[in-house]
Amino acid sequence: MPEAAFPVPAELVGLLRAPRGRVLLLGTVQPDGDLLGSQIGLGLALATAGAAVTLAGPHAVPEVFGFLPGAALVERWERAPGSFDLVILVDCPDPSRTNGLLEGSRGPATRVVSIDHHPDSRRYADVHWVEPTASATGEMVYDLLQALGLKVTPEIATNLYTSIHTDTGSFRYSNTTPRALRIAADLVAHGARPELVAGALYEGRRPEDLHRLGEVLARVEVSPDGRVAWLALPAGSVPEAFVTAEDLVNYPRSIASVKVAALFREIGPGSVKVSLRAKGEVNVGRIAAAFGGGGHTNAAGCTIAGSLAEARDAILKAVAEALGKR
Repeated sequence: MPEAAFPVPAELVGLLRAPRGRVLLLGTVQPDGDLLGSQIGLGLALATAGAAVTLAGPHAVPEVFGFLPGAALVERWERAPGSFDLVILVDCPDPSRTNGLLEGSRGPATRVVSIDHHPDSRRYADVHWVEPTASATGEMVYDLLQALGLKVTPEIATNLYTSIHTDTGSFRYSNTTPRALRIAADLVAHGARPELVAGALYEGRRPEDLHRLGEVLARVEVSPDGRVAWLALPAGSVPEAFVTAEDLVNYPRSIASVKVAALFREIGPGSVKVSLRAKGEVNVGRIAAAFGGGGHTNAAGCTIAGSLAEARDAILKAVAEALGKR
């Protein structure tokens, strides 16, 4: 078993050792593999221990993550049906990402817990546990289950393995620490199947998806010095499920000379979602924060008001300035 690197707050252990009343594991908009793996993995563990657990979020589980054991348990809510005794958010640095569901599920006596590894995580919870050096929130949930003495079933192991697998870029990013690999190995020993996870994430394309990918990649642009690459997608050009499944920003990032990659996606009139990726020389988390977003040093994002061209130009200018300071 890997060494316990992150001490779990005693108050959190006390809350979850025998949680009283109704427990909500609450997700956010556009849930990714780390959020879902952590949310479902912890939810299954608490439910197995006898807690009355509900899993929900403002967006449905993306099709690509439908293979996760327990994914069907995650309910999609437009509004919360009422208050809960305990609300747990994982991988959620900003409560506004719940689209008002946190406020709707929070009563006068509700205790709110935040478990997160984002360095810019806001302190909105009663119990706030943040470990920015964790490879994924799933790594923290692994520690939490050890502290609680809860059994890691194959279903839980698959969820937590997916969390770490996806947030380390399938063990390619600089946050792939020795400890992350040891935890992944322990999760495999507990029943997680790497071939199942990788197959579901990367080998489930339909023929039309491959054709669409070729059309999208033809849009990739690269700066004259080769250090920045980006992809700009007008509204309606590709389905939401396709964007989630393909993790499109990693294609321009894969160019050898590129230091910073960006995906600009028009999500509505005058609104552009930006995803940024770096290779360690520029802190894209700071760039995203300057535009009201946030994230990690090498992976961040924000939403910008304006046209696709305006958002692209503003971000590329900020990236160029950041690269110029090196």
